[in-house]
Amino acid sequence: MSKINIITFLGDRGALQTTYIHNKKEYVGGVFAEVLRQFCQYDTMLVCVTEKARENTWPVLEALGDSRIKPIDIPTGRSTEEMWQTFKIIAGEVNENDHVIFDITHGLRSLPFLVFLFAAYLKAGKNVTIDAIYYGALELGNFKTGLPAPVIDLSEFVGMLDWITATDQFIQTGDAQRLAKLLNPDGAASNITKKAATTLSDVSLATLLCQPLQLANKAQSLESDLLKAQEQLQLTAPPFEMLRQRITDTFGNFIGDFQQDTKKALEAQFRLIMWYHNNNRLIEAMSLAREWLINAVTHRLGLPFTLKISTRENLIARAISGVEMVSRNDLTVEELNEYGRIIHDTWAEKDKLIQLWNALRPVRNGLDHAGHQEGAMSVSKIVKTANEKIKPLLCALAKTWDFENCFESI
Repeated sequence: MSKINIITFLGDRGALQTTYIHNKKEYVGGVFAEVLRQFCQYDTMLVCVTEKARENTWPVLEALGDSRIKPIDIPTGRSTEEMWQTFKIIAGEVNENDHVIFDITHGLRSLPFLVFLFAAYLKAGKNVTIDAIYYGALELGNFKTGLPAPVIDLSEFVGMLDWITATDQFIQTGDAQRLAKLLNPDGAASNITKKAATTLSDVSLATLLCQPLQLANKAQSLESDLLKAQEQLQLTAPPFEMLRQRITDTFGNFIGDFQQDTKKALEAQFRLIMWYHNNNRLIEAMSLAREWLINAVTHRLGLPFTLKISTRENLIARAISGVEMVSRNDLTVEELNEYGRIIHDTWAEKDKLIQLWNALRPVRNGLDHAGHQEGAMSVSKIVKTANEKIKPLLCALAKTWDFENCFESI
C-alpha cells in the first residue's frame, strides 16, 4: 500500500519562530517542518539531519512526540560523494508508488538542485507521485512588520521533466503516448488541446506501425494543432512552446503526397527511413526501404505511383530481381520483362541497385519473419549489413537519382 511521505531537511542553527502563509491561512513554526505538519496529510515525515542539525534543531521536532516523524542521518554535503550518499539514503526510504512531499526551506543552497534530481529519479525509478515541493520563503516575509513568509509550491517545475522526457521519447521512438497524456491527463481537456493530443496519437501510431502514407497525412495538421494547443498551455505548461517546435521540425520532414509531388514524397519517405535507422528502428527502416526502392524505381521509369500489387510486385519488383538474376546467369536478358530490360540496358546505376536489392532482401525477410527461417541471419549480421551496406547504397542511389532534399535534417 502506498504511503504519503514528507521529506524535509533541517538546518543546524536551531529554530526561529516564523509566520508563514499558505492558501490564505497563517501558520507559525520554529522550523518549516512544524508548519507542514499543520496543513499536510502524511503517513511519515522523514527529517534529514546532519550531525549538527540533529544536535541543534532536531529537538524542536522531537518534542512534538509525533511517532510519524523520523530523523534520517545524512552527511553534511561537503563533496559530491557525500551528496550521492544523501541521494542513496533518501531513495532507500521511499517505496514503489508512494507519494512524496519535499520541503527545501532549510539546508544547503545546493539542496533545491538535488531535490529536483531526487524527484526525477523517484518518478522514473519508483513510479512515485510528487505531490508538492514546498519552499517557505523566509526572505519574502518581514518579521518586524508582521508580513508572513509565503509558502511556494515548486512542484510544477518538476513537470518540465515530464514534458522534456515525453517529447524526447516521441522524437526518438515515435511513441507519443506519454506526451498525449500530458496534453489531456484526465480526458477533460478543451477541444483544442484534446484535438492536439489525438493528432499526436495518430501520428505516433502511424510511425510505430510503419505506415508512412498515413503518417504523411496525419502529420500535415500536427503543426497547426499543436500551435493552437500552445496558446492554451502558455501558463500551465510554458516549456511546451520550445518542445512543440522540436516535434514539428522532426515530423514535418515526413510529409509528402505522392499524388501531388512524387519526388517530394520520395524524399520525405527517405528521411523517414533514415530517422528509423538512426534511432535503431531497423525493422521499420528495412521494411520501408524495400517499399521506397520500388517507389523510386517506379518513378525513375516514368511510371505513376501506385499501390497495386500487380504493378509493384509483378512488374517492378520482378524487374529488379530479374536484372539481379541475369547478373548471376540464372536468367537471360530476353526473359526479363519490359522494365527489367530498360534497367539492364540503360541504367548506369544498375549494379548499385542489384547490390542493394541483394543486401536488403535477406535482412528485411529475417526481420519481418522474426528469425523464423532456416539459416536466418544473426542479429549482429543484420545490424552490420544494415549499417555498412544497405544505408550507404540507399544514400548513393538517392544522390544518383537527384533526391538531394532527402538529406536535409538527417
